[in-house]
Amino acid sequence: EIEGMEAAVRLRPAREISGDIYDIFEHTDRHTLIAMGDVSGKGAAAALYGGLMSGLLRTLAPRRRGPAELMKALNDALIERKVEARYVTLGLLLWAPASRRIVMANAGALPPMICRKGEILKIRVEGVPLGLLESREYEEVEFQAEPGDTVVLYSDGITDHLNPAGTEFGRGRLAQVVRAHSHKKADDLIAAIFEDLDKFSTTAFDDQSVFVMNVL
Repeated sequence: EIEGMEAAVRLRPAREISGDIYDIFEHTDRHTLIAMGDVSGKGAAAALYGGLMSGLLRTLAPRRRGPAELMKALNDALIERKVEARYVTLGLLLWAPASRRIVMANAGALPPMICRKGEILKIRVEGVPLGLLESREYEEVEFQAEPGDTVVLYSDGITDHLNPAGTEFGRGRLAQVVRAHSHKKADDLIAAIFEDLDKFSTTAFDDQSVFVMNVL
């Protein structure tokens, strides 16, 4: 349950356990923090590092006001606990239901796909993955949402999904599905995305996560 949104999430691991992570936190002043990320690698090692990441999120989020400040704290904490060849891509969204304002920060994750009245809005928010480089600063981007907007967060297992010919599913195909089904409930849009993925190819080589939020 997210105040002011109708939301759903689905994770489909490539193996028995997943390196994709997501979480939702009640933040100060009725704000909600939404996190979605992807640990490098797959399987048990990625899942363990993802567990570390989730624990740090839970510990650090309540004391950090904004997404950029939290992102910096997470990066510093992972650098202190550095694991060779491991890093995390992460997107953070801070949602204010009263004003319908979204503040975003990004650490190497795919930017959110936002659909308004059948059109995909271009949102540019970038940053270095967590756990790679010391003393990184992260930027924040503000977005003013409107009733009827659909916000889609997704892992690269969606866009990098390959068919037998070696063609990627791609952001363009995902955008087509989102545009065609953005009027539906969040659960139904997610089902449509996975149905299209399976038509494209039934073999998944990477964890696949989709988080959909419809602004009320």
